[in-house]
Amino acid sequence: MKKTILCMQTPNVDSPLLKQPEIISEYDFIIQEITSRDQLLECLKSLKDKNANIVAIYGGFGAFPMIGGLTSELINDPLFPSDTLKCIALCSRGYNGYDLNCLKEHNIALYNYQDTEQDSLVTQFQIDQVGNDVADCALWHVLEGFRKFSYQQSLLRKNGHTVNTRSIMANSSEANKFAFGHELTNKMLASSPKGKKCLLFGLGSIGKQIAIKLQIGLGMEVHYTARHESKDKDQDGFNWKFHNIETLLSQDVDSELNQFNAIVIALPATPQTYHLINSQFLQKCNKQLVLVNIGRGDIIDMDAINEAINNEQIRHFGTDVFHDEPKVDNILREDILQTTITPHVGSATSELFSQSCELALMNIVRTTSDRFKSEPNNSDAELCRVI
Repeated sequence: MKKTILCMQTPNVDSPLLKQPEIISEYDFIIQEITSRDQLLECLKSLKDKNANIVAIYGGFGAFPMIGGLTSELINDPLFPSDTLKCIALCSRGYNGYDLNCLKEHNIALYNYQDTEQDSLVTQFQIDQVGNDVADCALWHVLEGFRKFSYQQSLLRKNGHTVNTRSIMANSSEANKFAFGHELTNKMLASSPKGKKCLLFGLGSIGKQIAIKLQIGLGMEVHYTARHESKDKDQDGFNWKFHNIETLLSQDVDSELNQFNAIVIALPATPQTYHLINSQFLQKCNKQLVLVNIGRGDIIDMDAINEAINNEQIRHFGTDVFHDEPKVDNILREDILQTTITPHVGSATSELFSQSCELALMNIVRTTSDRFKSEPNNSDAELCRVI
């Protein structure tokens, strides 16, 4: 009897693993695009009626969060295959909304995406691919905050004339009058990030890639904050200055935060990070602050951002994640001068799509196959492997 793998999203159809004769002979892959909890239970009932031996679920990119999460209620539902299920593999790093304790009770392993260690069984595996791609997105938002290229592009497309566009930005009443282009409005100037200070919240595998790109790509002076100083920050010849996060946030006057021209948030969502960036925080910051969030949406109090933008308390807010995702706040949709937004695509490259799918499938095979059985590649096992 073949083992069944339920794919809640379509995996990479070009996956080398899926084409291996040994895999084809051992597994049935049931691909069903799941968009609701009821649909999942209906699918599970159909498979149960066929006596399918469901050993793994391929969760793809957020399939469970889209249906309300993998809750204890769902795991304990009679239709959920907790008696045969060995593991759930995700293509994404985040695992918010998964009841880890309940999974552990049923001895079901949960694997998220990790690429900090080489995996010899995954074709053309690239270490730190996700960190590199998310860092590209963060770099773009930071650069936009200083240079405002997207704002200038929107005006140029509307006017179709380079000199006139620069004159409009400079608020000149004389058409065709030369303007250098550094004046964005009568109150804001385009600025270079070179030599300016950036504070990074979080120096994990993604945060480190952001720090490298900010320093080498934009010439910024990088600082970082966390609860503890990173032990490997100097391995690649960098010397980023550490600031204790508790000390940084507890200061009421003469705040250290005021020295930074940019702050990038690269933290996960936890009870401790909820609305970490609020009005009190922003009041301690530089009035020309470029604030970028590629962590999680609820780290930012959007009422505080709205107030800060309206009161010209910060220069720019750029984000790839949103408080009430998938919904986007109106001010972020309407303000093209002081905000930049991307639709949660920081890691969305074809290279990462292929690699994350392959790694998720390989973790399933390693866990459930007698032929390929070995320890799954997971450098963060205590967090994402629940056994």
